[in-house]
Amino acid sequence: MERQDAARYDVIVVGGGLSGCAMATALADGGRKILVLEARAGKNPRFNGELIHPHGVDILDERGFLEPLHRAGGADVRGFAVVQSGEKPTTLLPYDEIPGSRPFGFAIDHHSLVDTMRAKMLEKPGIELRLGERVVDLVRDQERVIGVMTAKGPALAPVVLACDGRHSKIRALIEMPEQARLLSFTAAALLEKCPLPNPGFGHIFLGAWGPILVYPIGAADARTCIDLPSDMDKGKEAVIARIRADYAPHLPEGVRATLVRALDSGDIEVAANYAIYTDECTVPGAALVGDSTGCSHPLTATGMTIALNDTRLLARELSAIDLRDRAQVDAALGRYQVDRYRFVRAREILADALYEVFRGTDDGTRAIREGIFQYWNASSKSRARSMALLSGHESRLPAFLREYLTVVGKSTTSVLRGLVNEPTVSGRVRSLYGLGKKSWEKFGIVAKGVREGSLR
Repeated sequence: MERQDAARYDVIVVGGGLSGCAMATALADGGRKILVLEARAGKNPRFNGELIHPHGVDILDERGFLEPLHRAGGADVRGFAVVQSGEKPTTLLPYDEIPGSRPFGFAIDHHSLVDTMRAKMLEKPGIELRLGERVVDLVRDQERVIGVMTAKGPALAPVVLACDGRHSKIRALIEMPEQARLLSFTAAALLEKCPLPNPGFGHIFLGAWGPILVYPIGAADARTCIDLPSDMDKGKEAVIARIRADYAPHLPEGVRATLVRALDSGDIEVAANYAIYTDECTVPGAALVGDSTGCSHPLTATGMTIALNDTRLLARELSAIDLRDRAQVDAALGRYQVDRYRFVRAREILADALYEVFRGTDDGTRAIREGIFQYWNASSKSRARSMALLSGHESRLPAFLREYLTVVGKSTTSVLRGLVNEPTVSGRVRSLYGLGKKSWEKFGIVAKGVREGSLR
């Protein structure tokens, strides 16, 4: 039942980070009252995403965020440089090879990102931001969400939007089914005055247990995100010792020196990497946005771009309807759910596939890694097709499957020629078996996604 003593709004956005600010800004039309609730009164102590692909940058630009974020010290990112080892040439994957795409992504310190976006959001009329106000429950009218309950009391709205991250309180309260698994841990550190081998590019260095991501976040500084085993000791001293011994040797001298300085100062954060998948993101009166719907390994930096795309899709559906009309709201949320999963599925599968390939823990994934580098080094069109999928410029699942099977074909040739794994007959058989197993696995996931998309 509705509470007579509750404050009333047109939209309640739970979460005041990237997706919450973008969502509220997209819906603010000068007439609607929008409440943004952020549980933390201060800065988020956990490391969060900072790297955004061109598709996401387009949306930041649409909403007026990009210029102030540049003024706040962010850096344009030209693409990725993948380094297999010091003996092999670096593979460059530039955004400007994607036809019709913005030629750069963007990265900035996460705290600067949030502060800047909140300030820009509050320039819009009708938006109220409350910091340090945590949602403890939902207000319902039978099965419909009609508001939220905080420690300070209830707030009601025809639409409640969860932008509260991968461990979403709202997702738990609406009991949305999910599949979650811990993949690994990330150790993140600021690398001051870091001389990147390819200026302006994010770098992925291979060779250690997990990949090392290094990307610019300003004119001179970079951030590194180091992938660590989930079963290792999480104490800071143990993490630093492991990085010194097993990861630093795989970095070029200049980058390694800045990492060692960060390790010497103890300036490092450790965060868990989860894969969280959902098949639905709406209930009557409420929707999940961004990481609250789930997340993938951060290596491919897809999370923030997906979140921004979610805000674009949902704003498109909600902007033109009467929010007091429940039938219109439910129809709009249903359309959003269909469109966001059509966009997201290819990102999720690609993120998993690239993480498997870059780690190369078995014969099948090592063979695919050989094939994908052959593919990327063959032509700019090959690189562009992969980067279009990664960045969100291309979102069709069949397009992902075509790319994957093309890479598998090159991998098969390498195996048959004895260029990867053990060149013995038994070694080649194991490699071909691994390739077939991985191909069948990805085909099944794509088929499931296509089937779900056609049924919704």
